[in-house]
Amino acid sequence: MQRPDEAKRAAILNAANRRLNQYGVRKTTMQEIAEDAGIAVGTLYLYFKNKNEILIATAEAYSQQHLADTEKILRSQLPADEKLKVYLVNRFRAVQENRLSGSHAAELARAMIRLKPELQQEQGKAVRNNVLTVLQEGIQSKLFQIDCLEQDLEVFLYSIGYFFPMPTTEKYYEPEESKLCLVIDWFIQKWRSK
Repeated sequence: MQRPDEAKRAAILNAANRRLNQYGVRKTTMQEIAEDAGIAVGTLYLYFKNKNEILIATAEAYSQQHLADTEKILRSQLPADEKLKVYLVNRFRAVQENRLSGSHAAELARAMIRLKPELQQEQGKAVRNNVLTVLQEGIQSKLFQIDCLEQDLEVFLYSIGYFFPMPTTEKYYEPEESKLCLVIDWFIQKWRSK
């Protein structure tokens, strides 16, 4: 159960998320976030001293949700091949939802990169480590036979990278979940058939 101050902070972040996705960074004010959260603007400033802090907090909340989802998947009793697919489809859906959550996704992403560039690098490292963990689990259970794990990991990550475009760019294509699954299945078959 959340403490009252945690619940209020969560309400602020939810209100900020909705407003930022709908109107963007430049057209969102602290006053509007406070109104959307149902609090006085002075109360908002007790939690966040400016809009940049709110932006960082919303990105960190997104990352925390990713960690929670990932922990649940990695601790599951699924075999490594299914676990890999479930994990990556979950990431794909989260990224898609974030990218498509509003017309200001690119503006928000650019703001986050400016404010906290290490967050994107941390997320990339986390995905790499999680995929590596699942592949190692598959090798230990003798489900996968991978001769050169580091090389296969790099090729796999580059192959699926297409499906996780940065929201900072124009939409030249819209990645499809079914195509991501096709790539994952191709690698799983390759790793099983040695």
